[in-house]
Amino acid sequence: MTKFRLYLILGLFLITTVPWFFTKTHESHILGFPTWAFYCFCMTAAYAVLICFFIGRYWHISAGNDDD
Repeated sequence: MTKFRLYLILGLFLITTVPWFFTKTHESHILGFPTWAFYCFCMTAAYAVLICFFIGRYWHISAGNDDD
């Protein structure tokens, strides 16, 4: 995996953490949170797990000067 591909995946996943499609107000709640807030919380947690995975597996790529 190259640095470009690694950063592209992380950037695209980061964009999914923003609740773009919640444009209308919803009266529904999940565990006391509005639907958009619950979605944002879950996606942020998933992004943190993805970051941990990529750091553990591809640290040498992001820290090095050459692309593999």
